[in-house]
Amino acid sequence: MKLLTSIYTIDEIENLIDSIDYALINVPKLSISYKDIDLDKAILFLKKNNKGIVLSINKIMHPADVLPLEKFILKYKDSEVLFYTADFGSLALFIKYNIINRVIYNPETMVTNYLDLGEFYSLGLNSIGLSSEITLNDLKLMNSKTNARILYQTFGYRLMFYSKRKLVSLYEKQANINVDKHDLYLKESTRNDYFPIIENDNGTLIYRSYLISLLDKLSELDFLEFAYVESTYVDKDIFKRINELFYDSIKNKNNLSKNIEELKLMNLNIEDGFLYKDSVYQKEELKNE
Repeated sequence: MKLLTSIYTIDEIENLIDSIDYALINVPKLSISYKDIDLDKAILFLKKNNKGIVLSINKIMHPADVLPLEKFILKYKDSEVLFYTADFGSLALFIKYNIINRVIYNPETMVTNYLDLGEFYSLGLNSIGLSSEITLNDLKLMNSKTNARILYQTFGYRLMFYSKRKLVSLYEKQANINVDKHDLYLKESTRNDYFPIIENDNGTLIYRSYLISLLDKLSELDFLEFAYVESTYVDKDIFKRINELFYDSIKNKNNLSKNIEELKLMNLNIEDGFLYKDSVYQKEELKNE
């Protein structure tokens, strides 16, 4: 198991460098959520520190995006990097340039059963992200039925909704108001939850109202190729410590118990998500396995 840490800025790399296996760099314009970052400088710094590099280009791709994406792939295809995408159509370009084995495909909620996982595995992908909306037992079953290398989000706010539409701007226009889009949350009148919401050039992202943490499940998820931790909407210092706890727990299994206790003392808004909720996404013929 390797720790895959989301990265948005050079400062974050420098702050987290001692507890990174692989850095998931969110590429400006091509990743669904990003900040300004000197990509080549970030890659050079990570290579000097012997860290793995994954370039996130996971936005919804449209016909106008194909040429810029292809140019990006050509620029970095001979570098020692992996690519992280959620767009199935983009895989054709990686196949074209014979680097599909360096692609992590994570379509967020789509891969929900071992039949689908097996089909994606047959493409020759490096790793495949499983749905965040299936149970722990489903995860274990899917791993046992295929030889696929698996990525799974083990910490952070989970993406619940992504649309190309700029919904906050549409709301501003409809309600005739101006909204500060920095650190913005969505609250429905009938719920008490606050959902992190981001609007950028790529559209609108809405995250679940609670953090997920699977630190206490790492021993059951030891089959993962990548344990992915996401920093969006998490305080910088808190995330640094969380990242250290996951890194230490992966490298030193004897420290797992004390690290779990330290995480509990942080009193974060952590819930189990769908880990123990019977999935509505399983194919009918698989539900009884």
